Amino acid sequence: MLERKVYLDGSLVVTRCSGVVTGEELVNSTNWMINNFGEIIKPGFSQFFDAKGAITHEVSEEEIHRIAQINMSYSRERGRFTMAILAVKPYLQALARLHKLLSAASNIRVELFDDTDKAYRWLLDINPELGAKGMTRELLKGGVLEVVDDSRGGGGGG
Repeated sequence: MLERKVYLDGSLVVTRCSGVVTGEELVNSTNWMINNFGEIIKPGFSQFFDAKGAITHEVSEEEIHRIAQINMSYSRERGRFTMAILAVKPYLQALARLHKLLSAASNIRVELFDDTDKAYRWLLDINPELGAKGMTRELLKGGVLEVVDDSRGGGGGG
């Protein structure tokens, strides 16, 4: 399952994965991000993608390639954004490394972390404006998130 919340007037998207996560959920999440760019999500946004609670055996490398192709198709309209991925399980780390490699061509700056505090510091280093807008460690570590309803053709978080 994916849960997402948009903070700081569209400058920060926090996505959390828990339980079994499928490739189709990730594709729908990418499409949600694209469909809501400009209205809900603002140019130059940052994303914190917390996958430490995810079970990803249902996600294939081919699906990560599909996400990369979708991102590449929309990269010119969307522009650059940053993404911190929190992953601790070996298979998920491998998928995240593949995503990072493929994302470079789509103008997405991706870094992988095994610790929320390190991800927080990196996001602030890359985009100091997030701190000025009120981003806190607590924002990344918890809080009530909205459940993504993928039944309507597009979850969130690319």
